[in-house]
Amino acid sequence: MSEENRKSVPEVMADQVKAVMDRAQDETSKLMGSLVKESEKLRDQTLKLAGETVHEAQERMEEVREMVEGVRGKASDTLDHLEQIFEDRVSRALKRLGVPTRDDLRGIAHRLEEINENIKALAHDQQAAAMTAPAAAEKDDLKLISGIGPVLEGKLHAAGIHYYRQIAILTDADIDHLESAVIHFNGRIRRDDWVAQARELHARKYGESL
Repeated sequence: MSEENRKSVPEVMADQVKAVMDRAQDETSKLMGSLVKESEKLRDQTLKLAGETVHEAQERMEEVREMVEGVRGKASDTLDHLEQIFEDRVSRALKRLGVPTRDDLRGIAHRLEEINENIKALAHDQQAAAMTAPAAAEKDDLKLISGIGPVLEGKLHAAGIHYYRQIAILTDADIDHLESAVIHFNGRIRRDDWVAQARELHARKYGESL
């Protein structure tokens, strides 16, 4: 495999564009050298022409200067055009290889800035809501009810029961469901009279009879 075949697509394209740019610069240098020589000839001829006035000589020199500036401008435009061609080809090659271009990265950075601003605004709104929301009521200690230990309290919490009020207002159907589906102790709630204990604890803590 030759050295050229081992190069990647972007490297081959870069070599081709560099070769074109080198040729353009070489031709431009030759053209400018030729114009400089032509300018020197015109200057010498001007000095030799006795019949020409100083004003005419200056006009000749100005024309030559404008020609040189024009060539320089064209050479600069040519190099700018070649650089743009190189950038476009490299950009297309990177897209084919799945590599994000400079414009893609700029778009991603802009999108990340928008997301960051949205996150900041959301965090600010949540903080403001937390500062204005009332504090959540403290959960009751269900273990103060005789017959409820840490394990049963955990099962009741898992079922959404956290307060004396919830136990104090249990119906017979609620008790049957809790004993069969939650605590798995048939007859435990009625035997230890959780409902009466919960009413007493609620009244003692909140000053309210149920």
